[in-house]
Amino acid sequence: MKKFASLTILLIGVFLVSNQLVFAGGKGRKVEFPRDVIIDGKEVKKGKYKLQFDEQTSEIVILKGNNVIAKSKARKQPRNKNYEAIISEMLIVKQAEKSFVKRITLAGEREDILLDVKTVNASPQ
Repeated sequence: MKKFASLTILLIGVFLVSNQLVFAGGKGRKVEFPRDVIIDGKEVKKGKYKLQFDEQTSEIVILKGNNVIAKSKARKQPRNKNYEAIISEMLIVKQAEKSFVKRITLAGEREDILLDVKTVNASPQ
């Protein structure tokens, strides 16, 4: 029984460490858009996607499988409160009957991803 418990704890530890390494290595995080939104002029349909943030280029990429759905200039900004977010959330604003993503907060992060306001266009391309 002790051996089983030790093995279980070891496997859980390996899973948690590998999970953190995947996210730190730029592999991306899963996000779900609750409705159709516009990101940098591109329409992104309601559903589940993978989000990557590139620190070097200050750009987010929204992927569905291996297909790039949208890209946008963005920046990370520390939140006022110094704690990790418990849940992922988005700030979506509605302008001219279109929904635009302005901020993304990912669970487990201490920073928000703010999309460049210059990229918010009223018509999708």
